[in-house]
Amino acid sequence: MAPGCSARILVIEDEPAIAADLSFVVEDLGYSIAGTASSVDEALRLIDEGRIDGAILDANLHGVSTESIADALRERDLPFFVLSGYLQRQLPASLAEAPFLAKPYNQNDLSLRIRNLTS
Repeated sequence: MAPGCSARILVIEDEPAIAADLSFVVEDLGYSIAGTASSVDEALRLIDEGRIDGAILDANLHGVSTESIADALRERDLPFFVLSGYLQRQLPASLAEAPFLAKPYNQNDLSLRIRNLTS
């Protein structure tokens, strides 16, 4: 989906400042925010509602791995990338095999990852 086509991106991040920055960049690129989730349960509920086109997934929410979220996204064929302060090789396999962006990230890399979600 090209910018302006209103692709709906779910932001799954437990740090409010990072979630706000991610949301700003998503909207600045012309996409819409399908919602934000800071817990596994909240993310799974939003995915189950089925009104998303892709997701940005923090690898860890309040100390809990987000593998179950990655599985739910894959089951629905929804594109996503993993965002983490950990090295990619330190993540569980189900997260490490997904497209990855390290924290701290730069805006150009983030924009590219978001565009790749919707192409």
